[in-house]
Amino acid sequence: MENEIKQLYQYQNGNYAVTLFDDGTKVRENDLDFFDAKFPENIDIKITNYCNVGCTMCHEGSGLDGIHGNIMDLKFIDTLRPGTELAIGGGMVTSHPDLVEFLCKLEARGIVANITVNQVEYENNLHFVNTLIDRKLVHGVGVSYHHTNDSFWEMVSQNKNAVVHLINGIHGKEVFDYLSKFPFKVLVLGYKYLRRGVQLYDVMGKAIEANKQWLHDNLWEYVGHFPVFSFDNLAIKQLDPHRFLTDEQWAEFFMGSDGQHTMYIDTVMGEFAQSSTNMHRMKIMDSIDDMFALVKSESVTV
Repeated sequence: MENEIKQLYQYQNGNYAVTLFDDGTKVRENDLDFFDAKFPENIDIKITNYCNVGCTMCHEGSGLDGIHGNIMDLKFIDTLRPGTELAIGGGMVTSHPDLVEFLCKLEARGIVANITVNQVEYENNLHFVNTLIDRKLVHGVGVSYHHTNDSFWEMVSQNKNAVVHLINGIHGKEVFDYLSKFPFKVLVLGYKYLRRGVQLYDVMGKAIEANKQWLHDNLWEYVGHFPVFSFDNLAIKQLDPHRFLTDEQWAEFFMGSDGQHTMYIDTVMGEFAQSSTNMHRMKIMDSIDDMFALVKSESVTV
């Protein structure tokens, strides 16, 4: 059947097995009560700081003067295991001149490439992004909401691997109500008090806090409006979805703190860290295992 969920990869990572399916579902399994990873399952990798959208809350500070990362000479790529997921972001990822060559290199190594694009970027590069998806160079697409556009969002909703990104404090009731008419997977991101995020908060802090409070108070109602409703770790801290679940349920759904199974790499600055909001940055090394060992040693529990 066309909509049948298929297994993409199965691999051993430290003391547990990972199974990754083509709809983005991931299952970890072992006979113990803890998971101890040897290498990162998912890497958030920034490949450019160029962007022409100019979002006021951009925690990366991306803009027209942003430069591209040297992504074709990264030695650690050759140390990644098949099945590892790379969440490729920017800046504007579609602006990187080596994007297609990079994606082909990842595909040849069995790396699962996902990209995050702003809605405006996607609309302006519709054929290009859809071609990457059709050629299976890109498996998952995170689309950062910008504005209403029924035909665009209807198209996005047809992709089972598409996830709409919303920001706690930026997107309020009107946006959640609008998107709830589509069968979307939703990822709520925490508000990041970095770079332009700081500047925007200085001006719009009251409105941002009002939106955060509204989502906190109405969270459970909107969880039921979407087939999948998920959070990054910063949003978990800000919204506390654990309050709606038993400890057993939370243990089943919570995917781990930053640095336990994941890490962040900035190819523009040549640095890595636990996450994009962690300012303890270290210089990129040749081995992903060596970098992850340092990141993991600093990991803390959410």
